[in-house]
Amino acid sequence: MKDYRDLKLYSVQEINDLLDSLRRTYDLVQLVDVEECRVLEVKHDGSIHYGQECFRIWDRTMRCANCSGYQACMTHCAHDKVEHMKGNKQIAHSVPIYLELLNGELELCVIDCVRLYGPDNDYDEDDHNDNADYISTHDVLTRLYTQEKLFREIRRRLIEQPDERYLLVMDNIRNFQLINKLYGIEGGNRVLLGIADLLRERCTHEEIYGRYRDDRFVLLVKASKFDEEAFSRYLQQAAKLVDSPIYTISIQLGVYAITDIELPIATMIEHAGLALNAIRGDRKRLISHYEPGMTAQKLKDQHIISDFERSLQHGDFMVYLQPQVMRDGTVRGAEALVRWLREGGVVPPMDFLGVLQQSELLSHLDAYVWERVVALLGRWKGTEFEDLYISVNVDPSDFNYLDVPEVLTGLCHKYGVTTDRLRVEITETALIEDTEAQNRIVEKLHNAGFIVEIDDFGKGYSSLSLLKDIHADVLKIDMGFIRGKSNVYRSRIILGSVIDMAEQLKMDVITEGVETGEQVRALTEMGCDCFQGFYYSRPIPVQDFEAVVRENRRRNGE
Repeated sequence: MKDYRDLKLYSVQEINDLLDSLRRTYDLVQLVDVEECRVLEVKHDGSIHYGQECFRIWDRTMRCANCSGYQACMTHCAHDKVEHMKGNKQIAHSVPIYLELLNGELELCVIDCVRLYGPDNDYDEDDHNDNADYISTHDVLTRLYTQEKLFREIRRRLIEQPDERYLLVMDNIRNFQLINKLYGIEGGNRVLLGIADLLRERCTHEEIYGRYRDDRFVLLVKASKFDEEAFSRYLQQAAKLVDSPIYTISIQLGVYAITDIELPIATMIEHAGLALNAIRGDRKRLISHYEPGMTAQKLKDQHIISDFERSLQHGDFMVYLQPQVMRDGTVRGAEALVRWLREGGVVPPMDFLGVLQQSELLSHLDAYVWERVVALLGRWKGTEFEDLYISVNVDPSDFNYLDVPEVLTGLCHKYGVTTDRLRVEITETALIEDTEAQNRIVEKLHNAGFIVEIDDFGKGYSSLSLLKDIHADVLKIDMGFIRGKSNVYRSRIILGSVIDMAEQLKMDVITEGVETGEQVRALTEMGCDCFQGFYYSRPIPVQDFEAVVRENRRRNGE
């Protein structure tokens, strides 16, 4: 995918020579500021003058419906457009560039290169002269229906054909924010344009489709025309829109079978969204159909959200510890995990963590857990447990709301805990989203004395460049990497190589998810330092963990 830095940059002293050279090839050339829809004129002294509105060359009185200049700026890629004027056809090639002003600032603008053609036999003045309705009903980037127009057209179709069975389909681009972080907003816009083009290729006049909001597209299709196998191929085709060794685009579909045409369109789309939520964490499932129970799940999720703050204030969230055991069998520390004591029972994390994350509340819970853990380490000072460490998890979303190094350092000062007793686990997904920024955070944590662990290595977007760029101290490998019956031999070779590589990088290795003694023996032979999993212990309350440590030390004669 093209990077914004690949755009050509011209100074105000160079631009006029470029425009003059282009005029030898094209019938009309103009430099355009698409934000204001104005032609830019560069004076001999380098100053800028805003001239006529750029759409005047098309004999229009308002912005063009097919504004290739805007698309070029939003995607940082050249675009073409065809215009019809008084029976003639004209084609413009819009090329985005940076113009360096006299004060050193850069102005993103477009060069429109226009060729004039002869009479257009397909021209219809009523169709092409007035494009005001098109502009008001079509998204300027993708040229698909806007949300308002999409709703109107879906309602019109359902009224006209009340006996036809229709499906409402909505897409979700997994981790779309990661595309924006890796390639910039213009990279994300290119993906949105690519999906819009695929919809135009895939759909006929019988389907109604448009851009609902952000990266969400909605399609109304006859149930008899919905071929899941064909749509799966379409999704695989969409995956090619990003060519990257560290990110593969994945698109999922939520499908709602319309049974009551009197439902608001927004409710129908909400049902399709609930179907999407059901497979949000499943990378293998591409299509999900709405079921009535999903609405009940949504109500359950809303109940969790409404109870969250009250439970946080009342101390209903408890810290559990899962021991981390060295190869010699001694317990040296633990990972802190959270459990919710609610309505007389313990709520599994999988039932509420995802809900809190989607509701942007997870950082509140994480900050709460961090403080409880540091307070516990403070209580262990001067006891038999003061040499133990505890690692805490940092979710990728935490970085959006908290200065993580500042918060953790402040807690250690508050409770008089040395920072080497508190380890920080950051998932590889979070680290790879913005390597440069995350490396600064890791260095800040190091400077404060924290030990940093890369969590879930081998589970998501693993990349060797991550180990090169992020100077972490510990690599946590998920046993899911070699779990299963296929490719076991190859998986073990890769795992052994990763452990060897970590050792050469002076990184400790913790393997989590260990369930059998055979796994422990195999991992020990590979050189693994530390283990965590049900083979040793499930996550347990603090007092039970302390009892485990005492028994462990008694057995080892400590």
